[in-house]
This record gives sequence, C-alpha cells and structure tokens, in this order.
Amino acid sequence: MVIHMFCIEGVISLGIVRQYQHYYRTYNRNIRLYLWHFFTWQLGALIYNLFFPLYLLSANIDEQVMGSLFALNTLSMAVCAIPAGFLADRLGRRKSFILGSAPSLLVAALKLTTTNIAFLRLLYLVDGAFIMLFLASSSPFIVENTEPENRIHAFSLSAMMMLGAGIFGNFFGGYLPQVIRLVNASLGDITVYRIIFVCGTVLMFVAFTFLFKLIDVPTSVAPSANRKLVLPGKTDMKFLFKYMVAAGFIALGAAHFMPFATTFFRRTYGASPSQLGALFSVTQLTVFIATAIAPSLAERWAPIPAIIFTRIVSLPLLFGISTVHNFYFAGGLYMLRNAFMQMSSPLEANFFVSNISPEVRATANGINNMAMSSLRSLASYSAGIIITRSGRFGGYTAAIQVMLVCYIFSTVFLYVFFARGKKLLP
Repeated sequence: MVIHMFCIEGVISLGIVRQYQHYYRTYNRNIRLYLWHFFTWQLGALIYNLFFPLYLLSANIDEQVMGSLFALNTLSMAVCAIPAGFLADRLGRRKSFILGSAPSLLVAALKLTTTNIAFLRLLYLVDGAFIMLFLASSSPFIVENTEPENRIHAFSLSAMMMLGAGIFGNFFGGYLPQVIRLVNASLGDITVYRIIFVCGTVLMFVAFTFLFKLIDVPTSVAPSANRKLVLPGKTDMKFLFKYMVAAGFIALGAAHFMPFATTFFRRTYGASPSQLGALFSVTQLTVFIATAIAPSLAERWAPIPAIIFTRIVSLPLLFGISTVHNFYFAGGLYMLRNAFMQMSSPLEANFFVSNISPEVRATANGINNMAMSSLRSLASYSAGIIITRSGRFGGYTAAIQVMLVCYIFSTVFLYVFFARGKKLLP
C-alpha cells in the first residue's frame, strides 16, 4: 500500500493526470465514444470472465477442457484474422465494430445458459471468428482519428479504460456472490454465477449501443466494396516478420498461464471469489498507474528501449510466481508482473501501426493477429494438458516456467531486430 501511495504521488507530481486531461480534450467525438464503449464493454466482460472459469469448475469441467475451449477460441481468431482485416478495410471502421461486437454479445448471452461442452465449443468458435473484425479495426481507427502528437496517449487511454474497468469490475464483481446470497442463501454456485453473467451481459449491451454513434472519417484509403486485397509490400513484410517473431514468443508464453490465472489461485491457494476479485482489482490498479506512465517513459527512452526494460524487469517476477507457496506473496508478484508487461502494450501498439503503410494497416494487423492467435491457441491447449496431467502444483509451475523461457526469447529477438547497435539509454 505504501508503494502504491508513492507511485500515485509520483504520477501526480509529474503532471501526468493533467497531461491526459489535456489530450482527452483534443480528441474528436469518435475517440471519446470509442473510449467509453471500451470501458463499459470491458466492465461487463471482466465481471463475466472473472467467474466463468469458476462456473466451469462448478460444473466439474477441468483445466484440460478449459484449455481446449480457449484454444478453439484463439484458433478461430487465427483463421479469421486475415479475412477480418481485409473485410474491415472494405466495410469501414463503424460497420466492422458493429458486426464484430453483435455476435460476441449474443455468445455471452448463450454461454450463461449451458454447461454442455460441445455447445460451449461452438460458442467459443463463433466468438473468436467475429471478434477479430472488431480487433482488426481498433488500432487503425485510433490512428485515423488522432494526430501524431496525441496518438500514443490515445492508445494509453484505451488501455487505461480497460484497466479502469478491471479495477471496478474485479473488485465489486468479487463480492457479487456474497451480495446475491444475502438475498437468497439457498442458491447454488451455478445459479449465482449465471445471475452475475446476466449483469455482465447487460453492461456489454449498453456499450454496444455506443458504436452506432460513431462516424467513419475520410482517410487516404476509402472503404470500397470493390477493393481488391492488397498485401503488405516488401518493406512492410520485413518489419511485420520481425515484429511477429518477437511478439510471438510473448503470445506463446502468456497463453500458458494467463487464461488459467483464476483457476491457479483458486486451486493452488483456495482463494475465495472476494479474494480473487480484490487481487485482480489491485493488479489492474497497478497496471493502470504503469500504463499512465508509459508515454512519459517512451518520451525519455523511445518505445523499444522502454519495452525491453519492462520485459527484463518482469522475468524474475515470473520465476517467483512459479516457486512461492503463499497466496499474498504470489499475488504480489503476479500484480507487479502484470504492471510491467502491460505498461508496454500501448507502446507496442503505436510502434506497430506507425511502421506499417496506411493502406495495409488493417490487413497487416490481421496477419499479426492471425499469427498471435495461432500461437495462443497452441499454448492454451498445451497448458491445459500440462496442468491437468502434472497436478495442480507441479502443472502450474511448469506452465509458468514455459512462460518465463518464452519471455526471455522474446526480449532477445526484440533487441536483435530493433535495438542492436542503437543507444538504449538517454
């Protein structure tokens, strides 16, 4: 708590809060609507996703089956990534957002009605396919509605909106089972979770309505139904390949543990829903502060050195999570790991789109999403098998250590491809 107070005081003393207020005022209506859509959607989705692994555990569905569900979702994302990127460039951003979000909203409504594994697999496939249409348009939308001088803060604000939703969603969501049982103590776990899912779905629907107020802005490459597929050129492909190698190891590593974080703390330490909610809420608060600092870090060091710094700091934290046997100690390390890794997310997003030609940004984003989703699909399935067969202690330790090794490889490739021979420190 003392550390957090010092961090907050440091943020205020640097004038970062006022800096973000200034930049928010410079954004057009599109960006503001997008940010509030993102916040409200994430608030509902995070409340939903906090309890869905526990919902599956209550239905006697183990980590191996969960891993297959996560894998199907990301595999569907991988298969649809490039078509989604191409379609997003043809439709325009507004239509892509609406057509990408509507099926996800329907899937959320249907998931709460069943524990049938076959039906859940179908729903995860559908969700992964359509959400890619939204994701393929997100970064290009921000680029097209901002100027170079306020763009990185827009990416940071987007990440901060998600984190702010996580702070409130996880904290208050964690206490929802207790609140519901105050009304009716006889309800079973599955019924309680379904009531919570209804609350999350309603919030997602409210967020969905914001998308109809967006307006497509003119760009150098106008959407066209007759437009042919334009693949990235040689320069773009060279950059894209290097970026995907470095980012791919992060995707491969993270998916070995992050989708299973809720079940890890539940099974390994017996954490209650309120403890889980508090942990993930404080984690999001820490990441929120780190994300707010990110643009200032980039201005001082430039994006790549800043990203490398956050990666290096996270490595010993991962090792600690895999070895400790105390919930609060492991939770603290998990919190710090998320802060340092997520700090670099807006920097990476800005670095990526700024190095891709405008006419192929959505398509290149689709190619990148396909590669990342393929690796996450493979890793999720692998992790489910590792955790189930090795036991709740040894299995999670092995999965986290795979994540650690992948992060080391990613950091090395990031340095070799984009920073070798350059001055890293100011």
